[in-house]
Amino acid sequence: MSDKLSFLVFGAGAVGSVYGWRIQVGGGNVSVVCRSNYEAVKKNGFTINSEIFGSHTFIPNNVYSSAKETVANGQEYDYILVCTKALPNIEDPTILLKQIIKSNKTTIVLVQNGIGIEEPYIKAVLEKDKEYKRRGEFALNTFDKILLSGKVESIVEKHLQRSRWFKLIWNASFNPISVISGQYSANDLLSNPGTRDLIKKTMYEVIKIGEAITGGPLHDEISGANIPDYYIDRIEIRNTIVVPSMLQDYMNKKPMEYEVILKTPIEKAKVLGIQVPILETLYSLLVMNEKRNLQ
Repeated sequence: MSDKLSFLVFGAGAVGSVYGWRIQVGGGNVSVVCRSNYEAVKKNGFTINSEIFGSHTFIPNNVYSSAKETVANGQEYDYILVCTKALPNIEDPTILLKQIIKSNKTTIVLVQNGIGIEEPYIKAVLEKDKEYKRRGEFALNTFDKILLSGKVESIVEKHLQRSRWFKLIWNASFNPISVISGQYSANDLLSNPGTRDLIKKTMYEVIKIGEAITGGPLHDEISGANIPDYYIDRIEIRNTIVVPSMLQDYMNKKPMEYEVILKTPIEKAKVLGIQVPILETLYSLLVMNEKRNLQ
């Protein structure tokens, strides 16, 4: 039996395949669950072209077509990476994992966007296993070492929720506005004074909620007033066009992650008595756009 740590990647798309590759480089035994692309990956692996890591063909140690198949021979995993879209409005995100986790050996790693994504897993798994919580720090540090061995920049974040809110500032603004505006890239949105201003105002609403929930600034070095310009500058200095992930999903007629990116923050704002009219408008329009788009 191999003494390597075992990893199972759920959602082996652009993000999941790269993480799987770098974890394998870092010394892990990597299995992936593929549904629509199972035959192609089983035969040829993943062809990856990365600006950071270069071009490579990643051959997972195992390729499975379903959750049931991953444990058919009694396999257990040290880590399960959930790299799928966070769509709690469509299905319970823990259903597949319940078929796989047979003991307290497995650590769940959520590689997803949004706020509150961990809550279904806490209710389904962690609340029943107090020892799991005590093992968390050791599992986190071990995972960090694997990523660093795979040349992935990794930081053990002490203020995780603060970091999630900081990332949400980008996701809750550029993502929905790129769809609702008529399918424009982030660059196009910034070139128009009206949508540029709308993006900044949306960001300020998210910042206000995040700071209220976390009890302070969302970044050690960037003030809340300067965060919008920080994100805008990062886009404008790039040489490539930035197409937000939500717009990519919309164009491919796939469900969008508006529940964890917009609805949950809106609900938390209501509890705090914070007015977020822009976020509420974006959410309502986005839901209507998706309903027509998926018909």
